[in-house]
Amino acid sequence: MRIAFALTIFLIAGACAHVGREGSNALVGQWRYADAIQSCHYVFKRDGSFSGEVVYKGKKVSQFQGKWFVEADHLFYDYTGDVLGTIAAGSQDNDKLVVVAENYFVIEARDGSKRRYNRIQ
Repeated sequence: MRIAFALTIFLIAGACAHVGREGSNALVGQWRYADAIQSCHYVFKRDGSFSGEVVYKGKKVSQFQGKWFVEADHLFYDYTGDVLGTIAAGSQDNDKLVVVAENYFVIEARDGSKRRYNRIQ
C-alpha cells in the first residue's frame, strides 16, 4: 500500500505535438492542479530550477525541488530533494506535454492520466 501511495505521489508530482524552447519559456511561473482528493503546486523558474508540493486528502505529503527542462513534447523533472522524504534525491520523471497555452498546460502522466495545471502567477 505504501509503495502504491508513493508511486501515485511520484506520478502526480511529474503533463502540443512539438513544444521545444517555446514550451520551456511558456512554463516559467506558478501552476496548480487540483481535484477532489489532491492538489499539486509547481514553480518553474527561468534558470531551470523548480519547486512544489503535493497535498493529498488535505495533508501535505511532498515538498520537493529540482531541475526541469522541456525536450520535444516532454517535461522532464530531476529531483534534488524532498523535505518530507517522499521523493528521493536523484529521482527522475517526465510527463508528456499535451497542450501548452498562456494560462494553462495539460500533461499526460505515464499511467495515462491527464492533468490540467492552471497558471496562478
